[in-house]
Amino acid sequence: MRILRVPDGRIRKNRSKMKTRMILIGIGAGVFLLDNRIKAWMEKNLKDNLVKEVAKDRILLRKYHNRGMALGAGKKYPKAVKGGTAVFWVILAAGYLRLLAGKEKESTLTKLGGALALGGGACNLADRLRRGYVTDYFSFNVPWKKLRGLVFNLSDMFIAVGALLAAIGMCRRK
Repeated sequence: MRILRVPDGRIRKNRSKMKTRMILIGIGAGVFLLDNRIKAWMEKNLKDNLVKEVAKDRILLRKYHNRGMALGAGKKYPKAVKGGTAVFWVILAAGYLRLLAGKEKESTLTKLGGALALGGGACNLADRLRRGYVTDYFSFNVPWKKLRGLVFNLSDMFIAVGALLAAIGMCRRK
């Protein structure tokens, strides 16, 4: 935290960096809480094997328990998936905290992307640790059967958008 002298000689601490950090952490927490509530609602209210069309039939709501990683990879090895995703998330979170605390200039876009991705990752990780699977609940109603069969959750979208924003932010910096 930098200390600034104001014209009358008083010392004032610069709190803008701390405020930005807290906002970014709040965004990540908001992502976590939002999708956590949606998943709880879906678990309680959406019946297995039921597909409900919403948003003018563009989105399909369905409950799917993903015991693997993205696209079900590793579903035969649930302990490895659980441990691997936990270790991966902790490493990313530590790197993100280092980024927020660092003296190097990093773009706000990179920091925002990190907050979105970590919030989504934390929600999926909590789901996996608590239930043994991640609750996915929507698909896109498109003509391509394989794409229509992929089931996501909001955290997945935040992870993807966050990673994209962080990558754009890092490329713009150079």
